[in-house]
Amino acid sequence: MALAVANRPALRATAAARRPARRTVVAKAALDPSLVISGSTAAFLAVGRFVFLPYQRREANFDASVGPKTTGSTYFDDLQKTSTVFATNDPAGFNIIDVFGWGALGHAVGFAVLALNSLQA
Repeated sequence: MALAVANRPALRATAAARRPARRTVVAKAALDPSLVISGSTAAFLAVGRFVFLPYQRREANFDASVGPKTTGSTYFDDLQKTSTVFATNDPAGFNIIDVFGWGALGHAVGFAVLALNSLQA
């Protein structure tokens, strides 16, 4: 009985019509997320250390612009004396706070690049 149903022309035509057409799939070269995040973070750390650090560390007129002097030193000077946790052996003074800040910016830009790349898919 099953053989008689399979040989009917109407059933063979509907089964062939239901089969989806073959489509050509073009594979897009995707960005590797680990490379994008690592690269952007490394780039921002390098820019922060070698380009923007002198602008961050300039101390022009801190004595005049930071609070009143009560004992001959400003509040900023007192903070500098007790800040041994953030001391570093880097000649320019690039410390852990700078690494966290510039690393966070690098991660944010890396994720933005990946998000923009995924929109074009």
